[in-house]
Amino acid sequence: MSLETGFWRIQGGSKPQRISPTAMDFEARLEAILESDIAVVSEPRKWMVIGRQIPTDHGGRIDLLAIDEAGTVIVLELKRDKTDREVVSQVLDYASWVEELDYAQVATLFSKYCQKNGSTVPLEDAFKSYFGVDIPEEINAEHEMLIVAAELHPESERVVKYLQKNYGVPVNAVFFNFFKDGESEYLSRSWLVEPSSAEEAAESRPRRWNGEYYAVFGYDKETVEAGLKYGFMIAGGGDWYAKSLLALSPGDRVWVLLGSGKGFGGVAEVLEPRQPVDDFMVVRDGVEVPVTDVVPGLRRYLDDPEKTDYAVRLKWLKTVPSYNNGVWEKGFFANQNTVAKPTVPEWDYTVSRLKTIWDIRDH
Repeated sequence: MSLETGFWRIQGGSKPQRISPTAMDFEARLEAILESDIAVVSEPRKWMVIGRQIPTDHGGRIDLLAIDEAGTVIVLELKRDKTDREVVSQVLDYASWVEELDYAQVATLFSKYCQKNGSTVPLEDAFKSYFGVDIPEEINAEHEMLIVAAELHPESERVVKYLQKNYGVPVNAVFFNFFKDGESEYLSRSWLVEPSSAEEAAESRPRRWNGEYYAVFGYDKETVEAGLKYGFMIAGGGDWYAKSLLALSPGDRVWVLLGSGKGFGGVAEVLEPRQPVDDFMVVRDGVEVPVTDVVPGLRRYLDDPEKTDYAVRLKWLKTVPSYNNGVWEKGFFANQNTVAKPTVPEWDYTVSRLKTIWDIRDH
């Protein structure tokens, strides 16, 4: 159970007078209080609010959505008039929706939130201004859940602790009490599980990268099929998309997803680091030609350095027959990053299954 907080007024030598918690419209006001200063609940960490009352595809609305400096997305759900079981179930359901959000979707949610507040600043600019650093290449690789309430029934507290301790589910509860003393108002805060203990539990879970790179070749059919034929993948349209290509070095092995809904298109060995497409050559009919001659659409950003397309030369070890023959199974890993080094169990499973499907044998 959370610790009880008590307040007493002390005036001169008179007997201390206890100030009791006040029910009033506390929970109705709390959402606005947290939105105006999320540090009330985030300290000692630093969070930035990126949305309020967000409708989900599962129904219902997320009270508050925040992000931290590492790109972790935090779902905050206020209990209000819900039962304990309802609020625990609801925050888990909301998290299942948040987990699937890619960078563009998170940025869109933030844009809509800003518009309601009369602002048009993009997510990456707001992030850098708020945290003082560039937004991470990988956003929403992890998420957390926080139940905000005046109290929870011991049964619900046990459920939250059980999920966190035994299964590593990143869920916690924070309790606020409201006090009023004349014209002065006060909030007290206590945690179900101290954040330091929760973080230690999360860090104690083994997390290992398997040495296999993940990449997304999310371009049109013509570009992707040319890449499968001539040995390359492309990324561009902005630094966020192209920058992570720098992680790939000659000799690395990369498993390439053909964009959302298309499945995995192949596995390849990296032959050369990334280079601008206007410098990239391929061999067509025995003759070396610019890749922009093979795929004219790649000339789109040649006059816009900020959106330049970059190519990485690959030696395909296995490819699917065409753009529409990607491999996908339930449980496979995918996210929005052009290149990533995933450490989640889904990635180990994905690589293992693709090795079996494509008969890839390591010697």
